[in-house]
Amino acid sequence: MEWVAAGGIALAGVHAIAVPFVLPAFRKHCLPYVAATAEQISLVRRACEARGVRHLVDLGSGDGVVCIEMARLGIRTHGVELNPILVWQSRLAARRANVGRLATFERGDLFRADISSADAVALFVVPAMMPDLEKKLAAELRPDALVLAGRFPLETWTPVDHLVHPRASSGYNVNQLWVYEPGLSISRM
Repeated sequence: MEWVAAGGIALAGVHAIAVPFVLPAFRKHCLPYVAATAEQISLVRRACEARGVRHLVDLGSGDGVVCIEMARLGIRTHGVELNPILVWQSRLAARRANVGRLATFERGDLFRADISSADAVALFVVPAMMPDLEKKLAAELRPDALVLAGRFPLETWTPVDHLVHPRASSGYNVNQLWVYEPGLSISRM
């Protein structure tokens, strides 16, 4: 009987950890957690430093590493992530890195996040999300704000810069960053 109780407790634990990672697959836009690479982070750093970013919002912040690394540069960052385990992990990592005051995180839907005060918005999302995100960004961002799209470009916007990490891999290189300014990048068809 004890093994049944132990098995039930173990199953409940696995369920509690797995559910936040599986549930997003049932949403309109499925955004799996994929950690940002060191190369992708270096491209975000390069874009933020070159353009004097002071406030970055990361939509779909995952484990928070983009926010934490930019906070190490003195940039105020805010991550929005649906998965509560990743939000908790991000907050803990920010405290451990001594940037807890500059790097904040919230559990939330990236389509409902307030981005109106951001100098820059970072997003490492799947192409299927781009059309809806383009509408949100166009409606809510200041014209002089930056959009930093990693892995995949926005579909209808024209980038003002395209950064590729020198250590490109064979095949499709995920270590790319497209930089947009809503005032200059939006296609006016």
